Amino acid sequence: MREEENEEEIDLLSEEEQAEREEKLAKLEKEKKELLASLAGGDFSTLKTKVAYILNLYPQARNSDITLSIKYWETFQPDIYNESGILPKDLFKLERLHYIVRARAKIQNEYGLFTSDSPVKKFRKKREEEMQDEVLKDASPRKVVTVFADETGKNQNYVVVASVWVLTGRAVYTISKSILDWQSSSLWANREIHFTKFGKRDSDTLAEYLNIIQANREFLSFKAIAVERSRTKRKIEAVVEKLHEHMLINGVEHEVEHHRISPPQTINVTLDEEQSLDAITLAEVKRRVNSHFEDRFGDEMAMGTLESVSSRKSPMVQLADLIAGAINRRLNHTGDKNYKDEMAGRVIHALDLQLGEDEVDGIDVTTLFKI
Repeated sequence: MREEENEEEIDLLSEEEQAEREEKLAKLEKEKKELLASLAGGDFSTLKTKVAYILNLYPQARNSDITLSIKYWETFQPDIYNESGILPKDLFKLERLHYIVRARAKIQNEYGLFTSDSPVKKFRKKREEEMQDEVLKDASPRKVVTVFADETGKNQNYVVVASVWVLTGRAVYTISKSILDWQSSSLWANREIHFTKFGKRDSDTLAEYLNIIQANREFLSFKAIAVERSRTKRKIEAVVEKLHEHMLINGVEHEVEHHRISPPQTINVTLDEEQSLDAITLAEVKRRVNSHFEDRFGDEMAMGTLESVSSRKSPMVQLADLIAGAINRRLNHTGDKNYKDEMAGRVIHALDLQLGEDEVDGIDVTTLFKI
């Protein structure tokens, strides 16, 4: 009945009103996609992305604005927020609760993301008051691994897929922040980090950057896989597809086997938007990976989001690019050695990226890998 009423309402709209309605819906869809891309890329430059990050990581925050605000302050303003007590003067420095709530409302109500339970939507304030003890209890984050991947060498002898695995959801922010805090006062303050753009003067700054990455190794894992194009009869797109799939499946197996992660777990994947696989192929990769996870782990392991984002505002995608570039230099450069080879060696040594040999289902030649 309600659906028929909506159709009648639309029919009664003038052409101008209908155009305005469609324009508004298109604007919301664009904003939603931009938010998801920022979230996938680890770009925390806006309040909205920060709120979405908390809603995504802490399901309890979707039902409680108090929990949401507490987790927001704990995560993004730990130098100010202290559960044991906050100085009155510091209250003015905390992000205002009503700004956080306004962003939450837009994300949930207009974008339809990270929505609260149905009863909460209707009785949010009353329910929150009734559940005070539950609300104030420390919320547990979802168990999420985020994989940032990049590919290179598609027109060279070896094609390479490299990835950075962030082993907890919260670490995506803490590591991104560590990189950006260092970068803001470094010689790389106003540039993207891309291996191919390094010059002779970047050697010392690269060493500083790698120190930041190594300081966060507890939360990171690095994986890479490469295949020699001249020895396979498959199309390069099919090879890249299989490399991504193999890296995800065997990467998870490795992390579980070495007790770095444990089920239940969600694996979110973020690719550089310049990668070569189309949406249909990526959906098929996701289907096959999830099929393997279901066979191996039941419903306790699943690939969640699979997004392609610009590296411009993503420190983690830039790190994946750095790793891919270093390995590409090691495998594909055949000319005289220079400072670029020294830099590649430094990255490979610092992040322990020595490649071994393995066989991959679906690829007709031996691969080089670091899982």
